[in-house]
Amino acid sequence: MRSIGLLVVLVGCAPAALKLPDGSAACTTTISAGADAASLRDALARAQPGTCVVATAAKYQGEFTVPAGVILGAEPKVSVAITGTQAATPTLTLGTDSTLTNLSIVNAPGIGVLGAPGVQLLSVKIDGALAAGLVFWCEEDCRTAGPAALNGVELTGNAVGLVVHGSTVNVTGGKVTGSKSTAIASGYGVVASAGAVLQMTDTVVENNQELGMLVDGALDTSASLLQVKLQNNQGRGLWAQGLLGSPTSTRLQLSGCVVEGNRLVGVGTRSSRGVRIDGGRLSATLLGQAMSGAGALVSVGDGLGLFEGSGDVLVDGVALESNARSQVLIDSGALGLRVQNSTVNAGAAQGIVVQRTSEAVSAPMIFVPPAGQELPFSAPTLALPTR
Repeated sequence: MRSIGLLVVLVGCAPAALKLPDGSAACTTTISAGADAASLRDALARAQPGTCVVATAAKYQGEFTVPAGVILGAEPKVSVAITGTQAATPTLTLGTDSTLTNLSIVNAPGIGVLGAPGVQLLSVKIDGALAAGLVFWCEEDCRTAGPAALNGVELTGNAVGLVVHGSTVNVTGGKVTGSKSTAIASGYGVVASAGAVLQMTDTVVENNQELGMLVDGALDTSASLLQVKLQNNQGRGLWAQGLLGSPTSTRLQLSGCVVEGNRLVGVGTRSSRGVRIDGGRLSATLLGQAMSGAGALVSVGDGLGLFEGSGDVLVDGVALESNARSQVLIDSGALGLRVQNSTVNAGAAQGIVVQRTSEAVSAPMIFVPPAGQELPFSAPTLALPTR
Protein backbone atom coordinates (compact mmCIF):
# COMPACT_ATOMS: atom_id res chain seq x y z
CA MET A 1 0.00 0.00 0.00
CA ARG A 2 1.33 3.41 -0.93
CA SER A 3 1.71 5.73 2.04
CA ILE A 4 0.15 9.16 1.79
CA GLY A 5 1.82 12.06 3.63
CA LEU A 6 -0.29 14.36 5.74
CA LEU A 7 -1.13 17.66 4.05
CA VAL A 8 -2.61 20.45 6.18
CA VAL A 9 -3.75 23.75 4.65
CA LEU A 10 -4.33 26.80 6.82
CA VAL A 11 -5.99 29.55 4.83
CA GLY A 12 -5.79 33.20 5.76
CA CYS A 13 -3.23 32.78 8.55
CA ALA A 14 -0.08 34.81 8.92
CA PRO A 15 2.96 32.50 8.53
CA ALA A 16 4.28 33.07 12.05
CA ALA A 17 6.08 29.73 11.96
CA LEU A 18 8.50 30.90 9.27
CA LYS A 19 11.07 33.60 9.82
CA LEU A 20 10.93 35.59 6.60
CA PRO A 21 13.39 38.20 5.32
CA ASP A 22 12.54 41.84 5.98
CA GLY A 23 10.50 43.21 3.12
CA SER A 24 9.00 39.87 2.12
CA ALA A 25 5.32 39.82 1.30
CA ALA A 26 3.13 38.20 3.95
CA CYS A 27 1.94 34.71 3.07
CA THR A 28 -1.71 34.38 2.18
CA THR A 29 -1.76 30.62 2.78
CA THR A 30 0.31 28.15 4.78
CA ILE A 31 0.73 24.53 3.77
CA SER A 32 2.39 22.11 6.18
CA ALA A 33 4.00 19.21 4.33
CA GLY A 34 4.16 15.72 5.77
CA ALA A 35 7.12 13.50 6.46
CA ASP A 36 7.97 12.15 3.01
CA ALA A 37 9.12 13.48 -0.36
CA ALA A 38 5.75 12.87 -2.01
CA SER A 39 4.01 15.07 0.52
CA LEU A 40 6.52 17.90 0.10
CA ARG A 41 6.32 17.65 -3.67
CA ASP A 42 2.51 17.70 -3.53
CA ALA A 43 2.51 20.74 -1.24
CA LEU A 44 4.80 22.63 -3.60
CA ALA A 45 2.69 21.67 -6.61
CA ARG A 46 -0.44 23.05 -4.92
CA ALA A 47 1.19 26.27 -3.75
CA GLN A 48 0.32 29.56 -5.40
CA PRO A 49 2.35 32.80 -5.24
CA GLY A 50 2.30 34.00 -1.65
CA THR A 51 2.00 30.52 -0.16
CA CYS A 52 4.27 29.34 2.66
CA VAL A 53 5.17 25.65 2.45
CA VAL A 54 6.50 24.42 5.80
CA ALA A 55 8.78 21.37 5.73
CA THR A 56 8.29 19.42 8.96
CA ALA A 57 10.40 16.26 8.63
CA ALA A 58 14.08 16.09 9.57
CA LYS A 59 15.03 14.68 6.16
CA TYR A 60 13.68 14.67 2.62
CA GLN A 61 15.25 12.88 -0.32
CA GLY A 62 14.76 13.76 -3.97
CA GLU A 63 14.56 16.75 -6.29
CA PHE A 64 12.05 19.56 -5.72
CA THR A 65 10.86 22.70 -7.53
CA VAL A 66 9.71 25.79 -5.65
CA PRO A 67 7.19 27.63 -7.87
CA ALA A 68 7.42 31.36 -8.54
CA GLY A 69 6.48 33.48 -5.56
CA VAL A 70 6.31 30.54 -3.13
CA ILE A 71 8.14 30.37 0.21
CA LEU A 72 9.68 27.06 1.31
CA GLY A 73 11.16 26.74 4.75
CA ALA A 74 11.17 25.27 8.22
CA GLU A 75 10.38 26.67 11.64
CA PRO A 76 13.35 28.52 13.17
CA LYS A 77 14.26 25.80 15.71
CA VAL A 78 13.57 22.85 13.41
CA SER A 79 16.42 21.20 11.47
CA VAL A 80 15.38 20.10 7.97
CA ALA A 81 17.83 18.65 5.43
CA ILE A 82 17.13 17.86 1.77
CA THR A 83 19.37 15.42 -0.13
CA GLY A 84 19.26 14.99 -3.89
CA THR A 85 19.39 11.71 -5.79
CA GLN A 86 20.14 12.71 -9.41
CA ALA A 87 23.32 14.33 -10.67
CA ALA A 88 21.60 15.73 -13.77
CA THR A 89 18.95 17.68 -11.83
CA PRO A 90 19.49 20.32 -9.13
CA THR A 91 18.26 19.19 -5.74
CA LEU A 92 16.21 22.39 -5.48
CA THR A 93 15.11 24.53 -8.43
CA LEU A 94 13.75 27.93 -7.45
CA GLY A 95 11.17 29.88 -9.40
CA THR A 96 11.29 33.64 -9.88
CA ASP A 97 10.68 35.64 -6.68
CA SER A 98 10.51 32.53 -4.52
CA THR A 99 12.03 32.32 -1.03
CA LEU A 100 14.04 29.63 0.75
CA THR A 101 14.56 29.88 4.49
CA ASN A 102 16.07 27.84 7.34
CA LEU A 103 16.86 24.72 5.31
CA SER A 104 19.96 22.61 4.62
CA ILE A 105 20.70 21.04 1.24
CA VAL A 106 23.28 18.32 1.74
CA ASN A 107 25.30 15.90 -0.40
CA ALA A 108 23.70 16.82 -3.72
CA PRO A 109 25.04 14.55 -6.50
CA GLY A 110 24.97 17.55 -8.85
CA ILE A 111 23.99 21.20 -8.29
CA GLY A 112 22.61 21.92 -4.84
CA VAL A 113 20.30 24.85 -5.61
CA LEU A 114 19.51 26.49 -8.96
CA GLY A 115 18.41 30.08 -8.34
CA ALA A 116 16.31 32.53 -10.35
CA PRO A 117 15.76 36.31 -10.56
CA GLY A 118 14.30 37.91 -7.48
CA VAL A 119 14.71 34.93 -5.16
CA GLN A 120 15.63 35.28 -1.50
CA LEU A 121 17.68 32.80 0.53
CA LEU A 122 17.76 33.33 4.29
CA SER A 123 19.77 31.18 6.72
CA VAL A 124 20.24 28.42 4.15
CA LYS A 125 23.11 25.93 4.25
CA ILE A 126 24.34 24.04 1.18
CA ASP A 127 26.95 21.42 1.89
CA GLY A 128 28.77 18.76 -0.09
CA ALA A 129 27.38 19.26 -3.61
CA LEU A 130 29.43 17.38 -6.20
CA ALA A 131 28.88 20.29 -8.61
CA ALA A 132 28.24 23.90 -7.56
CA GLY A 133 26.40 24.49 -4.32
CA LEU A 134 24.37 27.48 -5.54
CA VAL A 135 24.00 28.59 -9.17
CA PHE A 136 22.37 31.64 -10.75
CA TRP A 137 22.50 31.23 -14.53
CA CYS A 138 21.08 33.69 -17.06
CA GLU A 139 21.76 33.68 -20.80
CA GLU A 140 19.88 36.72 -22.14
CA ASP A 141 18.02 39.87 -21.00
CA CYS A 142 19.65 39.28 -17.65
CA ARG A 143 19.90 42.82 -16.32
CA THR A 144 16.19 43.51 -16.73
CA ALA A 145 15.41 40.89 -14.08
CA GLY A 146 15.27 41.61 -10.36
CA PRO A 147 18.30 40.86 -8.18
CA ALA A 148 18.50 37.76 -6.06
CA ALA A 149 19.30 38.29 -2.37
CA LEU A 150 21.28 35.96 -0.11
CA ASN A 151 21.36 36.63 3.62
CA GLY A 152 23.28 34.42 6.03
CA VAL A 153 23.83 31.68 3.45
CA GLU A 154 26.58 29.13 4.15
CA LEU A 155 28.18 27.22 1.27
CA THR A 156 30.55 24.53 2.51
CA GLY A 157 32.43 21.66 0.93
CA ASN A 158 30.95 21.96 -2.57
CA ALA A 159 32.93 21.59 -5.81
CA VAL A 160 32.25 25.34 -6.33
CA GLY A 161 30.47 27.46 -3.74
CA LEU A 162 28.56 30.16 -5.64
CA VAL A 163 28.31 30.59 -9.43
CA VAL A 164 26.77 33.82 -10.77
CA HIS A 165 26.54 33.66 -14.57
CA GLY A 166 24.92 36.71 -16.17
CA SER A 167 22.69 37.29 -13.13
CA THR A 168 22.40 40.03 -10.52
CA VAL A 169 22.99 38.77 -6.98
CA ASN A 170 23.38 40.60 -3.66
CA VAL A 171 25.06 38.67 -0.85
CA THR A 172 24.98 39.77 2.80
CA GLY A 173 26.86 37.91 5.51
CA GLY A 174 27.30 34.16 5.33
CA LYS A 175 30.38 32.31 4.21
CA VAL A 176 31.81 30.27 1.36
CA THR A 177 34.32 27.71 2.55
CA GLY A 178 35.96 24.39 1.84
CA SER A 179 35.28 24.16 -1.91
CA LYS A 180 36.98 21.02 -3.21
CA SER A 181 38.81 20.55 -6.48
CA THR A 182 37.21 17.55 -8.21
CA ALA A 183 37.86 18.48 -11.87
CA ILE A 184 38.87 21.46 -13.99
CA ALA A 185 37.24 24.75 -12.86
CA SER A 186 36.43 23.46 -9.38
CA GLY A 187 37.73 24.17 -5.91
CA TYR A 188 36.59 27.79 -6.40
CA GLY A 189 34.71 29.70 -3.70
CA VAL A 190 32.82 32.28 -5.79
CA VAL A 191 32.65 32.80 -9.58
CA ALA A 192 31.12 35.82 -11.34
CA SER A 193 31.03 35.71 -15.16
CA ALA A 194 29.11 36.40 -18.38
CA GLY A 195 27.90 39.88 -17.43
CA ALA A 196 27.08 39.09 -13.80
CA VAL A 197 26.53 41.91 -11.32
CA LEU A 198 27.64 40.70 -7.90
CA GLN A 199 27.57 42.62 -4.63
CA MET A 200 28.92 41.11 -1.41
CA THR A 201 28.87 42.62 2.08
CA ASP A 202 30.36 41.15 5.27
CA THR A 203 30.85 37.73 3.69
CA VAL A 204 33.71 35.35 4.52
CA VAL A 205 35.34 33.42 1.67
CA GLU A 206 37.94 31.09 3.13
CA ASN A 207 39.77 27.78 2.94
CA ASN A 208 38.78 26.98 -0.63
CA GLN A 209 41.13 24.62 -2.41
CA GLU A 210 41.94 26.44 -5.65
CA LEU A 211 40.99 30.08 -5.10
CA GLY A 212 38.63 32.29 -3.17
CA MET A 213 36.96 34.27 -5.95
CA LEU A 214 37.14 34.51 -9.75
CA VAL A 215 35.73 37.48 -11.67
CA ASP A 216 35.68 37.03 -15.45
CA GLY A 217 35.03 40.27 -17.33
CA ALA A 218 33.38 38.95 -20.50
CA LEU A 219 30.04 40.65 -21.28
CA ASP A 220 30.89 43.39 -18.77
CA THR A 221 30.85 41.49 -15.50
CA SER A 222 31.21 43.62 -12.36
CA ALA A 223 31.75 42.85 -8.69
CA SER A 224 31.62 45.07 -5.61
CA LEU A 225 32.88 43.81 -2.25
CA LEU A 226 32.34 45.65 1.05
CA GLN A 227 34.09 44.43 4.21
CA VAL A 228 34.51 40.97 2.73
CA LYS A 229 37.16 38.59 4.08
CA LEU A 230 39.06 36.53 1.49
CA GLN A 231 41.38 34.49 3.65
CA ASN A 232 43.40 31.30 3.91
CA ASN A 233 42.45 30.01 0.47
CA GLN A 234 44.93 27.46 -0.81
CA GLY A 235 45.34 29.33 -4.09
CA ARG A 236 44.69 32.94 -5.16
CA GLY A 237 42.50 35.07 -2.94
CA LEU A 238 40.76 36.95 -5.77
CA TRP A 239 41.58 36.66 -9.47
CA ALA A 240 40.13 39.01 -12.11
CA GLN A 241 40.55 38.45 -15.85
CA GLY A 242 39.43 40.51 -18.82
CA LEU A 243 37.60 43.24 -16.91
CA LEU A 244 36.25 45.95 -19.21
CA GLY A 245 36.19 49.03 -16.97
CA SER A 246 37.78 52.48 -17.04
CA PRO A 247 38.81 55.21 -14.58
CA THR A 248 35.19 56.38 -14.37
CA SER A 249 33.52 52.99 -14.67
CA THR A 250 34.83 50.53 -12.10
CA ARG A 251 34.27 46.84 -12.71
CA LEU A 252 35.86 45.51 -9.53
CA GLN A 253 35.78 47.37 -6.22
CA LEU A 254 36.99 46.24 -2.81
CA SER A 255 36.14 48.53 0.11
CA GLY A 256 37.45 47.77 3.59
CA CYS A 257 38.18 44.17 2.67
CA VAL A 258 40.69 41.83 4.31
CA VAL A 259 42.64 39.64 1.87
CA GLU A 260 44.97 37.58 3.98
CA GLY A 261 46.81 34.28 4.17
CA ASN A 262 46.13 33.16 0.60
CA ARG A 263 48.71 31.61 -1.76
CA LEU A 264 50.28 32.89 -5.00
CA VAL A 265 48.58 36.32 -4.93
CA GLY A 266 46.12 38.08 -2.67
CA VAL A 267 44.39 40.05 -5.44
CA GLY A 268 45.53 39.50 -9.02
CA THR A 269 44.40 40.86 -12.38
CA ARG A 270 45.08 39.77 -15.94
CA SER A 271 44.28 42.07 -18.89
CA SER A 272 41.83 44.03 -16.74
CA ARG A 273 40.83 47.67 -16.44
CA GLY A 274 38.71 49.52 -13.93
CA VAL A 275 39.75 48.18 -10.50
CA ARG A 276 39.58 50.10 -7.23
CA ILE A 277 40.74 48.95 -3.77
CA ASP A 278 39.85 51.29 -0.91
CA GLY A 279 41.02 50.65 2.64
CA GLY A 280 41.41 47.25 4.20
CA ARG A 281 44.55 45.17 3.81
CA LEU A 282 46.31 42.76 1.51
CA SER A 283 48.64 40.76 3.70
CA ALA A 284 50.45 37.54 4.51
CA THR A 285 50.22 35.98 1.04
CA LEU A 286 52.14 32.69 1.14
CA LEU A 287 54.52 31.30 -1.45
CA GLY A 288 53.02 28.76 -3.82
CA GLN A 289 54.04 27.04 -7.02
CA ALA A 290 52.31 27.66 -10.34
CA MET A 291 53.03 27.50 -14.06
CA SER A 292 54.38 30.63 -15.71
CA GLY A 293 53.37 31.69 -19.21
CA ALA A 294 56.57 30.11 -20.48
CA GLY A 295 55.54 26.75 -19.01
CA ALA A 296 58.01 26.79 -16.14
CA LEU A 297 57.11 25.98 -12.56
CA VAL A 298 57.64 29.15 -10.51
CA SER A 299 57.31 30.05 -6.84
CA VAL A 300 55.29 33.22 -6.25
CA GLY A 301 53.62 35.01 -3.35
CA ASP A 302 52.55 38.64 -3.90
CA GLY A 303 49.98 40.82 -2.19
CA LEU A 304 48.71 42.50 -5.36
CA GLY A 305 49.61 41.36 -8.88
CA LEU A 306 48.77 43.41 -11.98
CA PHE A 307 49.62 41.56 -15.18
CA GLU A 308 49.25 41.40 -18.96
CA GLY A 309 48.15 44.96 -19.74
CA SER A 310 46.13 45.66 -16.61
CA GLY A 311 45.46 49.37 -16.16
CA ASP A 312 43.20 51.98 -14.56
CA VAL A 313 43.79 50.48 -11.12
CA LEU A 314 43.60 52.64 -7.99
CA VAL A 315 44.81 51.39 -4.61
CA ASP A 316 43.94 53.94 -1.94
CA GLY A 317 44.51 53.69 1.81
CA VAL A 318 45.38 49.99 1.82
CA ALA A 319 47.78 48.19 4.16
CA LEU A 320 50.14 46.11 1.99
CA GLU A 321 52.19 44.06 4.40
CA SER A 322 53.98 40.80 5.14
CA ASN A 323 53.40 39.23 1.73
CA ALA A 324 56.04 36.60 1.07
CA ARG A 325 57.68 37.90 -2.11
CA SER A 326 56.45 41.42 -2.96
CA GLN A 327 53.69 43.67 -1.75
CA VAL A 328 52.80 44.68 -5.31
CA LEU A 329 54.08 43.19 -8.56
CA ILE A 330 53.31 44.96 -11.84
CA ASP A 331 54.33 43.30 -15.09
CA SER A 332 53.43 44.75 -18.50
CA GLY A 333 51.21 47.37 -16.90
CA ALA A 334 49.05 49.84 -18.82
CA LEU A 335 48.06 53.45 -18.12
CA GLY A 336 46.49 54.55 -14.87
CA LEU A 337 48.21 52.45 -12.18
CA ARG A 338 48.22 54.26 -8.82
CA VAL A 339 49.02 53.29 -5.23
CA GLN A 340 48.36 56.18 -2.84
CA ASN A 341 47.80 56.85 0.88
CA SER A 342 48.81 53.27 1.55
CA THR A 343 51.31 51.60 3.88
CA VAL A 344 53.87 49.28 2.34
CA ASN A 345 55.53 47.08 4.96
CA ALA A 346 57.72 44.65 3.08
CA GLY A 347 59.91 43.28 5.86
CA ALA A 348 62.41 40.91 4.28
CA ALA A 349 60.38 40.81 1.06
CA GLN A 350 60.17 43.50 -1.64
CA GLY A 351 57.89 46.52 -1.78
CA ILE A 352 56.41 47.57 -5.13
CA VAL A 353 58.08 45.90 -8.10
CA VAL A 354 57.46 47.29 -11.60
CA GLN A 355 58.86 45.43 -14.59
CA ARG A 356 58.41 45.36 -18.38
CA THR A 357 56.19 48.46 -18.04
CA SER A 358 56.73 51.54 -20.19
CA GLU A 359 53.83 53.55 -18.75
CA ALA A 360 54.39 55.63 -15.62
CA VAL A 361 53.26 54.07 -12.35
CA SER A 362 52.32 56.37 -9.48
CA ALA A 363 53.42 54.60 -6.29
CA PRO A 364 55.99 54.84 -3.48
CA MET A 365 58.98 52.56 -3.03
CA ILE A 366 59.10 51.38 -6.65
CA PHE A 367 61.83 48.92 -7.55
CA VAL A 368 62.57 48.19 -11.21
CA PRO A 369 64.57 44.99 -11.71
CA PRO A 370 67.37 45.07 -14.30
CA ALA A 371 66.53 43.53 -17.66
CA GLY A 372 66.81 39.78 -17.47
CA GLN A 373 66.31 39.72 -13.70
CA GLU A 374 62.55 40.24 -13.60
CA LEU A 375 60.49 38.25 -11.12
CA PRO A 376 58.72 35.22 -12.59
CA PHE A 377 54.95 35.20 -12.28
CA SER A 378 51.84 33.21 -13.14
CA ALA A 379 48.92 34.98 -14.83
CA PRO A 380 46.69 32.37 -16.47
CA THR A 381 43.22 32.71 -17.93
CA LEU A 382 41.35 30.44 -15.54
CA ALA A 383 38.66 28.07 -16.76
CA LEU A 384 35.06 28.80 -15.80
CA PRO A 385 32.58 26.31 -14.33
CA THR A 386 29.86 25.02 -16.61
CA ARG A 387 26.29 24.35 -15.60
